[in-house]
Amino acid sequence: MLSIQKHKYSGLYSGLCGALFGLGLLLGGARHAQAGIDADRSSAVIFVYQRIGEDTLPQSNISVDQFKEHIRELQTGGYTVLPLPKIIAALKDGQTLPQKTVALTFEGAFTGTLKNAVPLLDEANLPYTVFYASDMIDNKNPAHMSWDQLKDLRDDKLATVGILPATYTHMSGLTADESAALINRAVGRYRDIFGEQPEFFAYPYGEYSNALKKQVATYKFKAAFGQQSGVAYAGSDFLSLPRFTMTDSYGDLDRFQLTANALPLPTADVTPEDMLLKDNPPMIGFTVTPDIKDISRLSCFISGLGKADVQKPGGNRVEIRLKDPLEERRTRVNCTLPDDTVIPGQPQSWRWFGMMMISPQYDDDGPAAPANADSADDSPGDD
Repeated sequence: MLSIQKHKYSGLYSGLCGALFGLGLLLGGARHAQAGIDADRSSAVIFVYQRIGEDTLPQSNISVDQFKEHIRELQTGGYTVLPLPKIIAALKDGQTLPQKTVALTFEGAFTGTLKNAVPLLDEANLPYTVFYASDMIDNKNPAHMSWDQLKDLRDDKLATVGILPATYTHMSGLTADESAALINRAVGRYRDIFGEQPEFFAYPYGEYSNALKKQVATYKFKAAFGQQSGVAYAGSDFLSLPRFTMTDSYGDLDRFQLTANALPLPTADVTPEDMLLKDNPPMIGFTVTPDIKDISRLSCFISGLGKADVQKPGGNRVEIRLKDPLEERRTRVNCTLPDDTVIPGQPQSWRWFGMMMISPQYDDDGPAAPANADSADDSPGDD
């Protein structure tokens, strides 16, 4: 893996935690400066954690102390933490959500989540969702919760349970029959244990292709989730909703505040059309929706390569042309745009769009490496 430089964020962003500008705009008659206001009214930041307090596995872990900082920020920073089902229902209906709405999700149903995260979430009265792979439970893997423990969680008013495929594997490299077998087994075990159909699905490692999304759509999940960075909003693709990954390296309080306060950057005409690359280097581009009037300060970062040379050929079109092939299995593109509000004394927020491309010719970095382990710095670009 190419080396990654970790960037810290200036104190400018920490002030974002107090920016309850959505309510302020409504009460005071002020408005965002023509920038994605409709998307902002029905949007939410979704976080994904894997291991909590399992410090020997730093790529997929976040320390208990860091997680406690996140909870304190959620309790004191003016956020609204809602159950994932309520958020998805609101986004699908285009309903207004409170400014700074957040959802918490946990991948893998690890015992560290049960031991180190759930008591803190219960104490803080914060709802959350756990995604599990049924084979790990059926095989009585001691690193994962048991069925009884998962049932106890699901009976808790704060917890929602969603599924991964039966085995945590790279589904983008499987045949349609192989993918169907894993999803069918996972759905069947959920029905066996809980007596109903699962509503939410998560792609292992955040990897998906168009063919896999089309297959997932046949199961009528209410939403499916990746691990590309970004903000979910009413116009999102509900078969590949973004989530910000939190790990030891990418879970410090500054980054948590920065991402928790992010706004959507609505886009269309995204290329490559399929995140499972057929051509490498890919043609990368997207069009920012017309209600964003000024994209001159938009910046993009690419994992392993750093800040990208962004071309703006006209209108709201953004293009990145790479000279050399991508050299890792997962390549993340993170694009941010400062959004200046009209509230005196409040700092700007950042609009965020991300994608994660998969180069199938490369092996994975490790058996449980989260998408963010091979992430570019996703701090906002220079103004």
